[in-house]
Amino acid sequence: MERAEGGTSDGLWSDRVADDVLQNLPEDRREGPIVCASGISPSGPIHMGNLREAFTTHLVVEALRDRGHDAVHLHSWDDYDRLRKVPAGIDESFGKYVGMPLAEIPDPAGEHPSWADRYMSDFLESTSALGIEMHGVRQSVQYRSGVYNAAIRRAMDERGLVFDILAEQQTAGRHDAPAEERRAKYFPFKPYCEECGKDDTSVVAYDEPVVTYRCRHGHDGTMSLADGEPIRGKLVWKVDWPMRWHHERVTFEPAGEDHHAPQGSFTVGRSLIERVYGGRAPDSVVYSFVKMAGMGAKMSSSAGGAAVPAAALQILEPAIVRWMYIRRLPNQGFAIDLKPGGVQRLYDEWDGFVARATGPAPDVAEAVMHRHATRTTAGDVETSRRPVSFRLLSSVADLTQANREQIGRIVASHLDEEVDLDELEPRLTCAINFATEHVEPEDRTVVRDAFDEEAWGSLDEQTREAIERLADGLAGSWSIDALTTLVYAVPKQTLGVALDADPTPEIKKAQREFFKAVYRLLVGKEKGPRIPTLLLSIGPERARELLGAASTRVA
Repeated sequence: MERAEGGTSDGLWSDRVADDVLQNLPEDRREGPIVCASGISPSGPIHMGNLREAFTTHLVVEALRDRGHDAVHLHSWDDYDRLRKVPAGIDESFGKYVGMPLAEIPDPAGEHPSWADRYMSDFLESTSALGIEMHGVRQSVQYRSGVYNAAIRRAMDERGLVFDILAEQQTAGRHDAPAEERRAKYFPFKPYCEECGKDDTSVVAYDEPVVTYRCRHGHDGTMSLADGEPIRGKLVWKVDWPMRWHHERVTFEPAGEDHHAPQGSFTVGRSLIERVYGGRAPDSVVYSFVKMAGMGAKMSSSAGGAAVPAAALQILEPAIVRWMYIRRLPNQGFAIDLKPGGVQRLYDEWDGFVARATGPAPDVAEAVMHRHATRTTAGDVETSRRPVSFRLLSSVADLTQANREQIGRIVASHLDEEVDLDELEPRLTCAINFATEHVEPEDRTVVRDAFDEEAWGSLDEQTREAIERLADGLAGSWSIDALTTLVYAVPKQTLGVALDADPTPEIKKAQREFFKAVYRLLVGKEKGPRIPTLLLSIGPERARELLGAASTRVA
């Protein structure tokens, strides 16, 4: 019976999938590593949704390794795919590369060997931080080396059968020419023209092992598919995928909902691998995509406007990102809310989860989930050794303009003990990134330079007296506890109620109005970080000045 979210009665969903993989393992694959695959085309920024595929495979591999099996996460980089169009933000001159392999197009920024390398590099940095260990295979290398030539010839020899299988899944009435006419001309191989480098080609003849092709840009050519011959070209996608399943002996590979649809690539591939290659399709699960909402303008700009893993890892600990994927079944789509309130709630949820999962009597499923979030078979995943409240860290980072020395001083005051900033990492850096890169400039906290007479003049007499009481009280103990007690006591004193009185609606209203007045004097707004933290960051002398203490206020 499944638990809420991604757990099962005896572990994670990945444990159940691993059990199914082992149960269905063909006899000829019981020796050697169990190959589990994922694949991505590095045609642009690789999104959090694409990460779902790699992450799903990763967790199944981890489950297999936990059972003592040799399992490999094989990740195909489909960098031999064609560039389909020039993305927004890329110079229009790159239009000349449309139709060429991603691995052979220059990096638009000139920082990497190719277009493909740029996006592969960005993604690999994130997967490394997340503890996802993959064996990468570049399809540009595989195809050009000739290693697939025998499998390509097989598809060419069986092109009539391939056509029939594909036609079975096509919507009737899509084509003008009769099926027999199209079948006679069909070849499942697409050469890259050796003159212009593009795949605007058509195979016009095949005399094994030689392919004759025509390019619509006026070039004709031939290409040998003999064993060991380097080639420039690839099988069409719906044939390429099952060919690689067979070649790489893939036992498990997840796929998105579109691929698992009745006419989708996985469904067609299952038939092709059986009828053309005499193999068996891998076990699979359907995964839904992940969205990311609420990136600040500055952060969105630094991430190229894309919801990529690196953008999330700027403000979320790697273990938290893992937890978000682990806790849900693969077919459950979800959104990562990076709006300020969403991030703070997520950290609060994580801290509560960790406290439960590592406490004296943890729930078994939560303990398992925590282990998978913080450790892999490759090693530990980065998470803060001392999980100080993210709300506190981000507020203090905002107030101090990310001054780490001041942050340490204020946090130490909150905790009433010395703090080793290294123990706060990576959360401290995430909090600084959040405050400086994610929060919009108009929402940043900027402390006034001097006492504001206009703001003071806008207050009624009772509120002024309350502010004076607060300013006078700042001469006492300068600690977070003392400041908290003082800030909440002043409105009660104004109402003439006992300091230990329970917070009635009347008291809460008086406190809200008082806090608004304090914020107007200190930061020129009616809201901001917790006032005790704000006062602590400002210091007693400046706080008294901005609150209009008698010695500094103009009469």
